[in-house]
Amino acid sequence: MASTTANEPAHTTFAKENFSKSGPSPSLSPFSRLYDRARPSYPPSAISHILSTLPFPSSPSNRATIVELGSGTGLFTRALLSHPDTRGKVKKIVCVEPSEGMREGFEKATLGGAFGWAGQGEGVEEGGVEVECVEGTFEDVPVGDGSEDMVVCAQAFHWTGSNPLPAVRSIARILRPSAPWALIWNLEDRSVPWIAQLRDAYEQFEAGTPQYRLGLWKTMWDQEAYWDVFGEMEKTEFTWMKEVTEQGAVDRVFSKSYITALSDDERAKLETKLREIIQRGDGKKWIDEKAGTFEYDYTTDLFIARRK
Repeated sequence: MASTTANEPAHTTFAKENFSKSGPSPSLSPFSRLYDRARPSYPPSAISHILSTLPFPSSPSNRATIVELGSGTGLFTRALLSHPDTRGKVKKIVCVEPSEGMREGFEKATLGGAFGWAGQGEGVEEGGVEVECVEGTFEDVPVGDGSEDMVVCAQAFHWTGSNPLPAVRSIARILRPSAPWALIWNLEDRSVPWIAQLRDAYEQFEAGTPQYRLGLWKTMWDQEAYWDVFGEMEKTEFTWMKEVTEQGAVDRVFSKSYITALSDDERAKLETKLREIIQRGDGKKWIDEKAGTFEYDYTTDLFIARRK
């Protein structure tokens, strides 16, 4: 079970428990490996933009240390590690994740992969990138004050809900002066009719969870406490698509925490509706109709600010 802490917001406990269900271990739940299998990665152009905010190091020894908050199973981490510019700029990535199931998924899918980096406690050859995954939250990050060259939150910061300032203060605490803070989200593209219909079918089950599209996290910009430590956030949008099958599109929906929380009967009814929408396919663009693959369109929103 996911651990809880005193005074933890209800939506934080909800996320930890239900994302653990979609983690990798059959011993944790029947939703084995669902999140890691179904969720999309991130466009290389967005990774390039993030890395461009780091200065190029004068030597391998002074490459950057990055903290990734809410790292999940490592989807963003792997996209970062796969990018050709990362080894030249990044020495270490500290991935912080509150969910036990997600951390287990990270260990298997990311640290157990073949990208040529070392895990916690292992030596790193010159030019390599060290990666570790540790337990923590936005508000409780186990690194020192002013010690980090960048903080990234991928598909995660909306879980701060309408009270993001404790997380803002925590992120400000660990960043060096002038260091960047990046927020990035993938969002299914509503301009495509069948995707809009899909979202209408599943978003009704959000049950008050603080989803990115609701923008509750943006209340930080109304607070002087944000502007005391950070400057203006620059937004960049990227459009792209992922090749999927019908099952892949259904799995994408079922990887959401609030869908994981539904009863078996509710999920069965929802699945029937999702498949009807996908099969009708209003505006669907086939990649290979014989193989059953088609385009799943996304927009990726990237926000970047700097520590004052």
